[in-house]
Amino acid sequence: MEILPPIIMECPECGEQYLVSQYDNQPSEKAVRFSDGFFIDEINWRTPSVIGCVTCELGFFTQNGKVIARPGWDEFNQKWPQLKKATPPHAGALALELRVRKNIPLQHEINLRKEFWYSGNHTEKGKFMLAQNEKFNHFWIQSLDALEKLLNVNIEGELLLKAEINRHLARFEMATTLLEKSYQNLAVQIHQRALASDSTIFEIQ
Repeated sequence: MEILPPIIMECPECGEQYLVSQYDNQPSEKAVRFSDGFFIDEINWRTPSVIGCVTCELGFFTQNGKVIARPGWDEFNQKWPQLKKATPPHAGALALELRVRKNIPLQHEINLRKEFWYSGNHTEKGKFMLAQNEKFNHFWIQSLDALEKLLNVNIEGELLLKAEINRHLARFEMATTLLEKSYQNLAVQIHQRALASDSTIFEIQ
């Protein structure tokens, strides 16, 4: 498979530039994928839906970023090899984002709350804050519960996330009920874990 160079994206507020994957968050066969939708992939690396900006106080949504270039490898290596990959804001900044942003579009809110969920599951700082900061822990659970309510059961991908959130919050009966008629590989794995009263995020087999 041909490996494509990254897109160059600019923060709409300050002009800081970041590298964004061209693969639109489609993991390769070598990716490590998790039950909450997060994945780690050195080839088709994950671009967060909310990018943390090193200059601005708040991050920006990928949809709002300004695409500067879609270079070939020669152009990329000449002009942009020093740029860093886009990463999400850290856990504390994501909590601030959720507190200060008001009346945002539905998909933006879903994306923001998903990144906040991931920060607690897959970053050392987020895990530390969940373990050590009771107020942060409470706010994180509130946000996860709000995310579950925003997801549409009629959209397969959102249904799986909705069931996974319920399982992660130890609402096992709700998780199994949601997946009664879904037979995808991930749905079966989530269903089995819910039946076993297992609430941990797991690596998809």
